[in-house]
Amino acid sequence: MHRQDLQTNSDSTETESFNQSNLNSGEIINSEIDQRFPERLSKEHINTLPILSFEGKIHLITESKDVSEAIKILRQEPVLGFDTETRPTFKKGYQYSVSLLQLSTREAAFLFRLNYLGLPEELVSLLADPDIKKVGVAILDDIRALRKFSKFDAGGFVELSNIGSDLGIVTCGLRNLAAIFFGVRISKKEQLTNWERPDLNSSQCLYAATD
Repeated sequence: MHRQDLQTNSDSTETESFNQSNLNSGEIINSEIDQRFPERLSKEHINTLPILSFEGKIHLITESKDVSEAIKILRQEPVLGFDTETRPTFKKGYQYSVSLLQLSTREAAFLFRLNYLGLPEELVSLLADPDIKKVGVAILDDIRALRKFSKFDAGGFVELSNIGSDLGIVTCGLRNLAAIFFGVRISKKEQLTNWERPDLNSSQCLYAATD
């Protein structure tokens, strides 16, 4: 995976820019680290590793009245895990809007069902806050998709694939990074399920919280 560009032009004249200091791998990893990592691991090797599952509490947020309390908890943390899920489409040229936004602490994962909520202003404010780090993989694609709900300046995002690249890792997807750094396997079997179904099942929620 190539290092993600921190600036890109959208289809319009708007320029999407991210605060480069927030994505500086030196903030996360000591610049004097001497450990060497493999460039990639084979699928066969990864499949032998134990599966990682999120062990904290999972909160599924579907109603607007529950957003404020969730944001209050998330704002107490300096670093959050970040990801989105989108209903897959098998029709060429068509794409659904983001269905789910995941923000997590070590103890709890909050799954915001954007197909019901839209993107509330309190969430927009959190996503724009440079003082709260949002850590993930391929975040630029997620931000582009979220901006279809509401235009905002993304702040405090840390792209893990950039850190992997800085350490000489070639394959920097989440599954490979988790295997290299932690010796665990992240299952992707729920990735292409329907994220807009009325009731997300427990397997979907656990996958989203872990991912």
